[in-house]
Amino acid sequence: MNSDLKINFLKQNGVDIEKGIANMMDLETYEEILNDFYDNLPSEIEKIDNYKKINDMPNYAILVHAMKSNARSFGFNELGEIAYAHEMASKAGDVSYVETHYNELMGAIKKVQMIIQNYKAL
Repeated sequence: MNSDLKINFLKQNGVDIEKGIANMMDLETYEEILNDFYDNLPSEIEKIDNYKKINDMPNYAILVHAMKSNARSFGFNELGEIAYAHEMASKAGDVSYVETHYNELMGAIKKVQMIIQNYKAL
């Protein structure tokens, strides 16, 4: 498929693709790294969930920090902001915030996962 159509698909789904491509040098590199990110998402979700379940906020903070950084690098700004809030809360030991807003984080991750899945299918 035409790369302009793929880029427009991402834009229509709220992805700051210009920022993402600038971070990755070019569209080809962006797609390669995005595929790795996508392939690792199920494992990352499981780890985040496990650390939340046992209230291991230091390790939870590390994982949501990585999720924030990756999301922002690809231009998934909404997920980046939500993950950042979780990072700050978990670093402060605010288990209540993590519990209360966990579904928001998981929803944002699943949304990104679906966008990538649909993008890959183009």
